Order: sequence, then structure tokens, then C-alpha cells
Amino acid sequence: MADAREVLEMMREVVRIRISMLRDGVTFYEDSRRSYYLQEYEDKLRQLDRLIRKASIRIITGKGDIFPEDDAPE
Repeated sequence: MADAREVLEMMREVVRIRISMLRDGVTFYEDSRRSYYLQEYEDKLRQLDRLIRKASIRIITGKGDIFPEDDAPE
């Protein structure tokens, strides 16, 4: 289970870097696409944070799988 959490944390860091790049204008996207991707990455960051919190709770309690069927990443 710790391996899955580590993967989620790495994914979260990548998303944070992408958000930072989009906010700083380091990409070649036009403004409309940049705001679209920024919104999408911020949504993914919220999802990753939620999954990491759930994984942390499950690791401590030791109950069930790390991803119940309804919350499995796509």
C-alpha cells in the first residue's frame, strides 16, 4: 500500500509543477488553452489529494483495499 501512496504523491508533484508552469506562462499554449489546462490540472490535484488522504487513513487503520471500486483512479 505504501507503494501506491508514493506513486500518488509523485503524480501530485508532477501536477503541481505543471500548474506552476501554466501560471508562470512557461508553456506555448494560448491563453484560452492555458486556462483550460490550468483548470483541469487543479481538478486533478484535488482528486489526487483526496486519494492520498484516503490511502493514508487506510494505511493507518489497515481496513480494506487502498481503492474501493467507486474511487479507483481511471
